[in-house]
Amino acid sequence: MARGETMKYAAGIGARRGVAAEAVIDLVRAVAAQHGAPLSDITLCTLESKADEPSLHEAAKALGVALVFLPLDALKARKGAAPTHSARVQAMFGVGSVAEAAALVGAGPGSRLLGPRVATPYVACALAISAEERE
Repeated sequence: MARGETMKYAAGIGARRGVAAEAVIDLVRAVAAQHGAPLSDITLCTLESKADEPSLHEAAKALGVALVFLPLDALKARKGAAPTHSARVQAMFGVGSVAEAAALVGAGPGSRLLGPRVATPYVACALAISAEERE
């Protein structure tokens, strides 16, 4: 993806260290299906501090989607638009939901969440749509 280019949908991922790739794959598929978003139009987005997490790379490869790592400062800039506020995540990262903030940042300026994040004990996923797709 070229710098400045916006994807149609961004699936923000928040995950605990060591999460299984299958858990990420299953949740992304479920959230995409819930919102009628084709996997081919989705980019996975998460914190740059998770770049060394093998399961995220495995999940992106298995799903056939791009994986983008975002700086925490970018997520903090969009945290006000995220409806979910986990005290634990807030204390760790300074945002109430990594998944929601990552989805919003990944989908670009003016993007909006299609719904609140869906979470399991190990991974959370939120889907945002780009402003261009909403028009």
